[in-house]
Amino acid sequence: MPKVSAQHEITLQSDNKELVEIFDWAKDKARSFVVTGKRGPIDIYKKGQTAALVDYIPSYWAGYPLRTAFYSRDFCHQIIGAHLLGLEEENFTMMRAFASSADSAKKWFPLWAINFDGSPYKLDYRSDNNFVREIPAVFELVEKNLELYQWTGDRRYIDDGFIWTYCTKAVNDFIRLHDTEKRNGVAESTGTGNIFVGTATYNEHRDQTLIEAGDGIGSQYKALEAFSEIALHRGDKNLAKLYKNKSIELKWYFNNQWGVLNNDSLYNRGYNLKGEPVSGWGKENSWFLPLKEITDPVSLRHFKYLEFIDKQLSSDAGLPKNIEAITYIPEIFFKYGQHELGWKWLKYIISKIDYVHEQSELTGNNGDYPEVSFVLIRNIVHDMVGISPSMDLNGIKTCSQLPAEVGQIKVDNVKIGGQLFAVTQMGQRATTMQYKEGTPSVIWRASFVGKHPYLWVDGKKVKSKSSKNFGQVISYVDLTMMKTDTRTVKTSL
Repeated sequence: MPKVSAQHEITLQSDNKELVEIFDWAKDKARSFVVTGKRGPIDIYKKGQTAALVDYIPSYWAGYPLRTAFYSRDFCHQIIGAHLLGLEEENFTMMRAFASSADSAKKWFPLWAINFDGSPYKLDYRSDNNFVREIPAVFELVEKNLELYQWTGDRRYIDDGFIWTYCTKAVNDFIRLHDTEKRNGVAESTGTGNIFVGTATYNEHRDQTLIEAGDGIGSQYKALEAFSEIALHRGDKNLAKLYKNKSIELKWYFNNQWGVLNNDSLYNRGYNLKGEPVSGWGKENSWFLPLKEITDPVSLRHFKYLEFIDKQLSSDAGLPKNIEAITYIPEIFFKYGQHELGWKWLKYIISKIDYVHEQSELTGNNGDYPEVSFVLIRNIVHDMVGISPSMDLNGIKTCSQLPAEVGQIKVDNVKIGGQLFAVTQMGQRATTMQYKEGTPSVIWRASFVGKHPYLWVDGKKVKSKSSKNFGQVISYVDLTMMKTDTRTVKTSL
């Protein structure tokens, strides 16, 4: 397992004792899933099965804890937590493995699962015409590739030949090859519900016979947007503009046609084999709509849909039985400023993990599912504490989403590119930033939810700027931080 020096290990302090305990548990648990440099079996999918030992590539478990593989869906959801733990080579190697697995024979689908030695995981792959494939994963890999570049500054994510080819094919050939029924520019599946034939959604229940699904179109939107950014970072402004416009057009299409063509006050979550809109509760194909930001964040329909998601999840019938599905939920509510609901669902996940009396073997404890520990780290640092990279500023952005039950929290050794930061949030009223290591200077955008004409910087009143972020009014100041500087911004004295 890769070692992180105590000097650079991410740590958390808070007045909420349980939050500190679960964060420490999540770090140790997530690292226990790293297999880099090990020798072990491949193609294992049940307890007691044996196989010859092989050398493992830099990677970590992402999928069912008894399967010796990493899955595209799980990987996409775990990457930020992995980055915060220092698993940079693992993230790149796994991303490149998925990218290089897509080809014309598979109609540009990547493999669904890959063994720890980089070979196809046979349980989910039988041939190029008979393997598990789900449309959202194709597009999520493009989106998450950009996110990894933003957090690391590693140009391999935008310059590597396999990754660039994959991203290009995903937003071009893949859509064209998988838009044969409705011909509306949205990638579709056969609608059989058979994952070996291909599905439009991550919801794998057989009754999900959708040819187009909410998590598919939402993920496609984010892929188009991400591809535009990748092209811009590669210096191709014309390509960037083209795909930015494509993403804008798809979002307009969703909010004016695809998502609203019925009498429901909510959104459609897909289209069936007859081409009819389907609404109601579809789990992933419902909650991925706001998660992927394709809904209009200032519309009444959007806010009703957030209420709908919480209501469905709060019912026995609507709540998924698999804990890993619920790990998507806190991000949604924190994203749109509904921090108490984000905290409600984060606490729910924590309540389902026996992290105090954890068993030594993989015996079904919810904490044994890799997604749980990796995503908890992301939820706390990125979604709740509100720490984000900012390539435009060559620095860091903060915007607290702390709930009432967390009065103060400090995250130390947050790595963005080659820079290290320590961030302390005091509710949603004050942020202290320490720039610890890196380039001589960076820009810190200190943001707060709400309209604050002035902010106090190190005790001095400063006129702020404002913007909209996912429908919320945000007030902010941009500060130049010299290496070793520590500065505090408050909403009031």
